[in-house]
Amino acid sequence: MAQIRDLMVSGTITVLPTDSVQEAVRRMAANRVGAVLVVENGVLRGLLSERDVMTRVIGVKRDPQSTTAAEVATREVVSVDLNAALRDVLATFREKRFRHLPVTDKGKPVGILSTRDFLSFLVDGLERYVDERKYATGIAEGTDPYDHLGGAYGK
Repeated sequence: MAQIRDLMVSGTITVLPTDSVQEAVRRMAANRVGAVLVVENGVLRGLLSERDVMTRVIGVKRDPQSTTAAEVATREVVSVDLNAALRDVLATFREKRFRHLPVTDKGKPVGILSTRDFLSFLVDGLERYVDERKYATGIAEGTDPYDHLGGAYGK
């Protein structure tokens, strides 16, 4: 059974609770990600997303330079274990309607998974499956689906 560890990319971008929102946004932009984990002493304290910045900082005219990540990050964070089955992760994304899901290993934050990355992984797997079925069907019917030269092998 496939697990999150099979598709997760390491190198999660984090900020301290005391870092400014401006610093958090700078890190998001530099790393082309839509969220950062707020971590202190190896403990997940929150998740700060682009949406949090838009609604809790920009939308209410707070100063991003003087507002800390801890002040506006989502504090009650739902996370998923590194060994979670893909089916369980999909259920979490659907039920909670999240776009970013922190990944933990024995309670410690080790990554973050976006719905975009998750769906891309699923589509890649589906495409691979369809290609394999197409090939198997062609072979069973006595043709090689990849023989574009019309049987020129060994002739």
